[in-house]
Amino acid sequence: MDDARDLDPQQLRSFLAVAETLHFTSAARRLGIVQSTVSQHVSRLEQAVNRTLLVRSTKQVTLTQDGHMMIALARDILSAQDRALTWFDRSVIRGYIRLGISEDLTMTRLPEILGIFREKYPKVDVHLRVGLSGSLQNDLDNGSVDLLCTKRRIGDARGTTIWREPLTWFGNWEPGTALPLVVFPEPAITRLIALECLNAAEIPWYVAFTSENLTALLAAVRAGYGVTAQSSFLRQYDRSLPVAEGLPETPEVDFIVIGKTETLEGPVKALADTIAAHSRQITPRVARRKA
Repeated sequence: MDDARDLDPQQLRSFLAVAETLHFTSAARRLGIVQSTVSQHVSRLEQAVNRTLLVRSTKQVTLTQDGHMMIALARDILSAQDRALTWFDRSVIRGYIRLGISEDLTMTRLPEILGIFREKYPKVDVHLRVGLSGSLQNDLDNGSVDLLCTKRRIGDARGTTIWREPLTWFGNWEPGTALPLVVFPEPAITRLIALECLNAAEIPWYVAFTSENLTALLAAVRAGYGVTAQSSFLRQYDRSLPVAEGLPETPEVDFIVIGKTETLEGPVKALADTIAAHSRQITPRVARRKA
């Protein structure tokens, strides 16, 4: 095809504007150009393809069969051009992020924040990995994930804190008896904190139920298997969870965003910044624990 038969994007846009409005004046107004220019674009497009695309009269504009076909083709051509320009535009952030999150955060508004990120950065794909905080830290260190949104103990230096709160004891327990524990396996942070608090208070305990799945732990608590120490906001997520009485206060934990290195770049930094910017929206307002 020689230059005379190249399809000019401006001509395609003018044709589509007329085809969608069936009115040259309306098409010109939509494009912000004069009507004579729109007519000229359509005429040159018809010359390039050697087909009549529109039938014009003093009262109306109608599409020919070839015109109907050109609508789909024009949209495909312009879409491909836009994708090509976007791909090579260095100002557009694109990439692939492996995001690790602790399971309790799936029960917050964090998924909605990921939706906000998706709208702002449609060229970045996010692969979600849900797991235990300790295991996810190992995944970060060995390069299996690029960014974490999880928990850490107060005093740990890595990561950026997005909010802080104590854990809550959920379940039923009769004081004076050995405490049946419902816990994650090691190296879960909530497990370590629970054991440390009980040992410091000299409360006897035993592991009654263990699972890597938070939903299973909460089901076990509701079924009466024992007591678990978990994020306070889970009470907002499930009002049926009983709050255990007579147990020691737990230290606060940090909910953090952390990358493989202190200096985040590109799409990973964009995602970390988005989570941090909306940190107040991640979790519902936490109800006060009973004194």
